[in-house]
Amino acid sequence: MKFASLALLWLFSFTITYSQNCSFNGTWNGTLCVCDPGWTGADCATLKVLPTAPSTRYNPSHTDAWGASILKDDEGIYHMWVSIIDQNCDIQYWARNSKVIHATSSSPGGPFTYQSDAFPGMAHEIDLNRGPNNNWIAFLTAGVDANGKLAYSEYGAPCNCDPLTQQPVADCDVAASTEPTVICTANSPYGPWSDPIIILDPTTLLDGIDANFSAVVHHDGSLVGLWRTYPSGSQVHWVTATDYLDPNSYSWQDQESSLFPSPYDGFTSEGLEDMFVYYDQNRKVYHAIFHDMVAQNNAPFYDGLGHAFSTDGKNWTYTGEAASSNVTFTDGSTTVSARARPHFLIEEGKITHLITAEQFDNNDWSYTLIEPIDQSVVTSVKRKHNNQIKIEIFPNPAEGVLNITSDDIIQKITIYTILGKKVKTVTVHQRTTFDLELGAKGLLILDIQCSDTRHFEKVVAK
Repeated sequence: MKFASLALLWLFSFTITYSQNCSFNGTWNGTLCVCDPGWTGADCATLKVLPTAPSTRYNPSHTDAWGASILKDDEGIYHMWVSIIDQNCDIQYWARNSKVIHATSSSPGGPFTYQSDAFPGMAHEIDLNRGPNNNWIAFLTAGVDANGKLAYSEYGAPCNCDPLTQQPVADCDVAASTEPTVICTANSPYGPWSDPIIILDPTTLLDGIDANFSAVVHHDGSLVGLWRTYPSGSQVHWVTATDYLDPNSYSWQDQESSLFPSPYDGFTSEGLEDMFVYYDQNRKVYHAIFHDMVAQNNAPFYDGLGHAFSTDGKNWTYTGEAASSNVTFTDGSTTVSARARPHFLIEEGKITHLITAEQFDNNDWSYTLIEPIDQSVVTSVKRKHNNQIKIEIFPNPAEGVLNITSDDIIQKITIYTILGKKVKTVTVHQRTTFDLELGAKGLLILDIQCSDTRHFEKVVAK
């Protein structure tokens, strides 16, 4: 009886504490989460993406464009750094042909006007920051020669491709990128950019490929970021530094340790990649969005946008799907985005636009898509009371697998031990019945998030 009473007391305490964070994208009002502009859902982890104009994209003629970083300068000009695949080649040749161009616009949705080749090939996975003294900081994967200058990839000069087929006109070998992660800095978004500083050399890693690096640089020069390796799917790790310009000050999570539990641990096919890290200055919390490729429930593949948060930069909580791959245009048409290379445009602490790599246009060229984020403030959310919703879990006690049925649509289930340690989180993808593999034994707590309700249930796993 004493143990049961303690468990009930812990469950009550846990429910209040956990619900208060609202994924750090909102505030807890004692009954539910009141989400910040741009976010919705029971735990404020779902992005409110608005329909976008068909013209709101960076779509150069006969060129694949694959993701971008957009920042606004002090004069109100929007600057885009976008990866394009040179010489009319298909995106599959990015590891040899990618370069980063700089374009500007008076509007975040464009149209953007080309300014320069900011980082000639090979350069990819661009992530722009403002740093100490408002300087401009670029993290990217790039070729570097023996003299420490930006250079071609190890495969050589870019391939030349037929614009009709997007394939090389002559033999042009290419595989995964093995180029280092570098930093370049400038006093102006127009450059000139400094010579690259190598902060991560893939030859020191077990897989030896590009790291998808993204980081926040604070005004004191310290850094918090994420990077990846690829054991069998993309596996995410933390990184910190006391001086972002000094490679010796960097501390890297062990490359054989995963930041997230299964199925987001890098041992499920594809995994999480293309991280974008940002910082909530008011709440002192780090956030990240990801290209989530973890297919579940026997699906053949998956493309979505994932979200995670951290209060210290090393311990991260993955909240699940923030947006699906579905895109709606203002003319009523729709498409499907790969959600690759996601970035936010953040102005005065508010997320105003989502930038991702769209799969293909009507002519089979990929492009960079820009979608506005709903800025309306929801002060209350119409909810059904939990006692109006019938939810059943059985059998209990259970031997490994538990069946859950609900009158409300199940969206996500998180399993915790009685001591509060998270076992795993499962995104359910809009179902009212689900077979859950518990993955642990003993007394467990299930946090079951539905469309309009949230339930905390106890189960004994044998």
